[in-house]
Amino acid sequence: MDLDIGKKFIQEKKLNKALFFFLNELEKGNKTIRLYFFLGFTYFELNQIQNSIIYYKLALKIDPKSMDIILKLANANYVIGNFLSAKSLYLKAIRLNKYNPRAYYGLYLIKLQYLTTKHILDLNEIKKRNISLNESYLVEYLLSKDAKQKKNYELELKHLEQYQNMCFKSRNDHNLQGLFYYNKIISKHYNKIKFNKTLSKEVAIKNISPIFIIGLPRSGSTLVESIIGAANCNIISLGETAIFNTAIFDQIKDYIYKKNFDTKKCNLNLNILELQKNVNHRYQNFLHNNNKQKYLVDKSLENFFNIESILRVFPNAKFINTKRNYKDSAIAIYQSMLPDLPWTHSIKDILNYIDNYIRILKFYEQKFSDKILSIDLESLTSKQEFYTKKIYKFCNLPWSLEILKFYKKKNFIIKTLSNTQLRNQITIYNKKKYEPYEILLDDHRDKYEWLNKS
Repeated sequence: MDLDIGKKFIQEKKLNKALFFFLNELEKGNKTIRLYFFLGFTYFELNQIQNSIIYYKLALKIDPKSMDIILKLANANYVIGNFLSAKSLYLKAIRLNKYNPRAYYGLYLIKLQYLTTKHILDLNEIKKRNISLNESYLVEYLLSKDAKQKKNYELELKHLEQYQNMCFKSRNDHNLQGLFYYNKIISKHYNKIKFNKTLSKEVAIKNISPIFIIGLPRSGSTLVESIIGAANCNIISLGETAIFNTAIFDQIKDYIYKKNFDTKKCNLNLNILELQKNVNHRYQNFLHNNNKQKYLVDKSLENFFNIESILRVFPNAKFINTKRNYKDSAIAIYQSMLPDLPWTHSIKDILNYIDNYIRILKFYEQKFSDKILSIDLESLTSKQEFYTKKIYKFCNLPWSLEILKFYKKKNFIIKTLSNTQLRNQITIYNKKKYEPYEILLDDHRDKYEWLNKS
């Protein structure tokens, strides 16, 4: 049978159906590299990383020189902390093709020092070749990190600017649409949405306590997710799913992108029953059918726009807003590899997004004060016991001293840029880390009052 059927299930985010289909093919005797690859990918998306590794290894046995499989297997090892295995695979990829910057990026993620002088020379050589925008922005990003390590801040910022410009252009239409959505639609109409229809008890997910971690990237959200994940309960941590944002966008995209659309006459209407069915279908990929109480943790940070929509579907939902010094947030975001977020590629867009975030959080904290807990990263790192207890009390979770050793937990999956950092004991917040880069903010201080307060 054509494996494209299972591939279509993956594209539609019907991961359980995809897995069932591929396993059924396996039982029929299909042992092709393509089937193993799809099984590895599907298990990875379902956060069943050990199974993902098994099938990527089977695929690699068939084609030991497949760059895509080597890098996928390396990444699977990376997200569960098997750094030595990941490093070995990234180095193998470089030996096979020294002109593929994805392998160098993998080494950087594990430890910047793994990028040797020879690797930097290779990256500069790659830069001279006729390569894609995706490859070009990776090279510029890695060269910025090398310059930062050498404390050549001027060169670092030059590479960063090149990286961000190329990154935006690599998905130009997508990013322009995204900026329009965030700047002109959801940030202006988040509190004016009209909800049609009513919820259905038949499609409601039972026995779950949803916890949504919201805020800005690089604000301690993965740290909070990891702390909650250490609870001695049925915690199902999903990472950044974008489930609600995608479901809402799917309902309104034809309306907001139609010809002659007038933002001044915009009226957002959501079919709440359709929204419920859509998000429940996506969450069910990660749930098992039993009657045990579960805590579902979704770390889709953009959900601060969607708080009211989420509460319509999950009235018992709770939100933990992670935050830090806003100047530090802006600079950290600009310095990070966040290619899928349309607003992270210029200081101007980043500051505008942060300004919307501050305003919208203030509105929702007043409207749903009992549903939102804000946690400051500096406070959390300096008073770990106090704030972890506060988080656990808010989430109705049983706290113990073992929570402070969350980084020792087995089967610890981290798919974000904080992976290596969070596998060690929490360190105190460094207030001076971004001082050399505050020049980036100087042209914007008159526009944003909060920039001068933090």
